[in-house]
Amino acid sequence: MGESEPGGPCGFALGPSCVRCRRPCLSLIMAVRGGYTLLFALIWITCSSSTLSHQLTARIRVKRENTEFLRFNTPAGRKIDDLKLIHVPHSGSIYAGGRQGLFMINPGSHPALKQISVPIFKQECPDSSNGCSYKISLLTEGRNGNHLFMCGTREKTKCCDVTSDFVLVNCFTLEYPTQINEEALHVDDSLYYTVSSRNGQTIPSGLYRWINGKDTWPTSKQNEQRYVRILANQGKGLLGKVYSFYREQTLSQDLDMPLWIPRVSQICMADLGGSKAVLQSRWTSMLTARLFCGDEENHLSYTELLDMAVLENEEWEKTMIYALFKNAYNLRAVCVYKMSDIIHIFASNKFKAGAETFSPRPGECVSDSSDLSPNHLRFMEKHPELAQWIMPARAPLLFSQHRYTHLLMDRVKRSKSGNGHTHVLFMSLENGSIHKILEQDGKPFIIAEYEPFQPGTHISSMLLDSRTKKLFVSSSTEVVQIDVQNCSMYGEHCDLCVMARDPYCSWDVIKCSAKNLSGIQDLTHGNHSVCENALPRISESRRDRGSFPHRVSQDSKFFLKCPMDSHHASYVWQHGGKRRECVSSEQDCILLIDNMSEKDEGSYECVASENGYDRTIVLQELYMNGASETRGTPVALACLLFLSVLHLLRI
Repeated sequence: MGESEPGGPCGFALGPSCVRCRRPCLSLIMAVRGGYTLLFALIWITCSSSTLSHQLTARIRVKRENTEFLRFNTPAGRKIDDLKLIHVPHSGSIYAGGRQGLFMINPGSHPALKQISVPIFKQECPDSSNGCSYKISLLTEGRNGNHLFMCGTREKTKCCDVTSDFVLVNCFTLEYPTQINEEALHVDDSLYYTVSSRNGQTIPSGLYRWINGKDTWPTSKQNEQRYVRILANQGKGLLGKVYSFYREQTLSQDLDMPLWIPRVSQICMADLGGSKAVLQSRWTSMLTARLFCGDEENHLSYTELLDMAVLENEEWEKTMIYALFKNAYNLRAVCVYKMSDIIHIFASNKFKAGAETFSPRPGECVSDSSDLSPNHLRFMEKHPELAQWIMPARAPLLFSQHRYTHLLMDRVKRSKSGNGHTHVLFMSLENGSIHKILEQDGKPFIIAEYEPFQPGTHISSMLLDSRTKKLFVSSSTEVVQIDVQNCSMYGEHCDLCVMARDPYCSWDVIKCSAKNLSGIQDLTHGNHSVCENALPRISESRRDRGSFPHRVSQDSKFFLKCPMDSHHASYVWQHGGKRRECVSSEQDCILLIDNMSEKDEGSYECVASENGYDRTIVLQELYMNGASETRGTPVALACLLFLSVLHLLRI
């Protein structure tokens, strides 16, 4: 493949929800390829939104106003930039760190972040001048039984292991500083870390290694790079390799080229750098390959790599990688890659530049890389890119207009015996919400949308404690804990529990519960008919909200509200044997009565229909007062006017 996109430079997503309008969309695309990018995007939005299915809509919304999320606030509510969450597996401790300080999270204590005093960050000046103290520049899990590994930067960068008592041990000075939101990984005594391009930066971006006082760094590049993840196959001897995933800015002036190119690199752990003449103290084994995410047949591509989640396997080649991308039109997709495919591409020895015959082959791990020939090293310095692209294992998991920013994954057992797993994705959005998504047969189902923050809050990081099934999400002023096994939010009936399609939950005789993995459940379709043989069978009673008779003044305006518990259900009001359509707000199905009269009296029933299951949400009796007056506050009347306008727009 060449530098252009597979099948063309389209870089544009129609998505599975646009099947009915795909052909007219493609015709319009061809008509606007002369650079009208805004019109191009608008056509896509119009097309896709008209056919948006439940597949891309969260079934329920869990709002901060009616859910008790556990919150941990920063001291005095001050802002902490790039608040990063770290989990210590062997202790269960969770930390939050930013450039300005380190904090500990203790769900059993006062709901606040406890600041930890670490000696490396104490003032070293006789006064409290600004810029005197260290700033945290790297924070990751500890090694050799220690809780954390930290680096602090002032004039130099000092790095130490941090014990459970917050004592610094095994300290050293790091020559090339990084930032706290960069990726880092310890493998034995080696620290692998990344440096992304920054304004005013004087060192090259790329993958670095520190081991026993020696540094290895990348070759200099002009391209801006942003690193997303480091993985390591900790094989013995010459088998150990490190993979880094990143996006690289395009230098080409070709308008058909995307702004960012997603890539993965491979280096040998045994790489000691080149000779004094060529690549001294720099990688001699680094190979790079381009990732593709999209649909070649329909000329769809996503090129800006945003985040990754890894499902590791004891057999390294069976490890699966889920990668979040976006394209030039701010649309997102998730592509899934097999580690075996990545290994195969790097072993192919097919270089984009057409490699000369070298022995050993370029990129092959050797015991002493400084003995490689100068021609070999010059080739690796100038032409490390492979010709073949790394393709996803299947069609993209998710084409979506949701503006996702972070991605986490969890394996959930299907039964107590542990036979089989299903995968759940947790994806944060630009608006501060989090989607909980079931992956079933390669298709996404958005189980729920959590709204733990004020709308528009920027989410810094996410962390899932797989043991306790608690999701931690950080902003600049607080960390929120979400119980992803909270099954009570699906209701008190088997049908509702099953239709939720939540792999953490099943119907356990009398309630929706996370305790019984062998309970009633249907993840594939959410078919409530599996509840018919449940014993004991509890019939659903009506949820009568305001079922007492309500008196309404003659000729007045009035409205009835029906909570939309499931956004995959359709809602309708029934009155006098007739269906009456409602106006849908964000959370309610609202029935408008313009002028109360005798024909409007009687019983009103709001019925939700989902997957062939009907249930009554609200039952309300309305009667008319004899007096003719309009009873309602100016605010209520304004709301009615607004809803009326919405109703007219829907018509």
